[in-house]
Amino acid sequence: MNAKTKPARLEPLWAIDAGEFPTALAWLPDGSGLVSGSASGEVCLIAAGDGARRVIGHHEEGVLAVAARGDGARVASSGQDCELAEWRVSDGALLHRQARGRAWVEHLAYQPGGRLLASAAGKAVDLWSEAGERLHGFDGHGGTVSALAWNGPKQLGAAAFGGVWIHSVAGGAYATEALPWKGAPLTLAWSPNGKVIACGMQDASVHFWRRPGGHHSQMAGYATRVRETSWSANSRWLATGGGQQVVLWDFGGKGPEGTRPVQLEGHTDRLTAVAFQPEGGHLASGGRDWRLSLWRPASSPLALDAHLLGAPVCALEWARDGKRVAVAAEDGEIALYALVA
Repeated sequence: MNAKTKPARLEPLWAIDAGEFPTALAWLPDGSGLVSGSASGEVCLIAAGDGARRVIGHHEEGVLAVAARGDGARVASSGQDCELAEWRVSDGALLHRQARGRAWVEHLAYQPGGRLLASAAGKAVDLWSEAGERLHGFDGHGGTVSALAWNGPKQLGAAAFGGVWIHSVAGGAYATEALPWKGAPLTLAWSPNGKVIACGMQDASVHFWRRPGGHHSQMAGYATRVRETSWSANSRWLATGGGQQVVLWDFGGKGPEGTRPVQLEGHTDRLTAVAFQPEGGHLASGGRDWRLSLWRPASSPLALDAHLLGAPVCALEWARDGKRVAVAAEDGEIALYALVA
């Protein structure tokens, strides 16, 4: 086999002990490092070059979410203390800290190409200015918000019991469109082209809505609730968990209705993470079998490479350039791998 036909692999770069259970992980946009949160409450910056770890803050009772702003200048964190905070990346300084009632702040998402920070606490979604001022609050969600994701800088999707709510943010004018469904979404993933919203569901199914128009459909038959959804960069494939196999639905042509999915088998316990490259066709998955696997679904249903961590995988994130993947395990290990293709 010559070099041109060798399959891609993941090359270990470093692994560190980050202490207690890592609860959240996000890359800095320029790939220079990561921000992480843990069950102990620590908020850390981790250098991508050597894994050097710097504690910059803390949330009482544990971190629930972290996010990095698009310009890489600041990161945000939130937790069970019902607070959210923003930190300056260059020196780790606290920029501001806000309390949001008595509800845990479970989700954070920066506006793509902008300065707004969206947060979800209980049934409420808030927009925050760069100075930490609450600009607007969206209420009326059917239950506790379970997922939050932007579609470009003007649309913010929120999933909660009862469906999906699409909040429009444009020049200080706010509006909301509801996509109702009598169920409990656990994830919300916009296709990169903005034409489909997919949600993994509590009832072991996947639902999706097409945009515009809101046409709704579903795929059922999963072994467990579906907590993992990820789109390929070209918006053709939706990868989902909900069991031991990675299940892929093909949205090319007329879409997945009435078709059988592609199933990637190799994990021996329930999946906990699936993530396509931001650019490119590789897919990474992690599971309770302690395994990190690499796939290229368009070429083969077999894993190209696999590595065992020291405990079940709890977080997995690709760098924006798609050349490295960071993975965290429940025993506190955070490791970095390079994609060698």
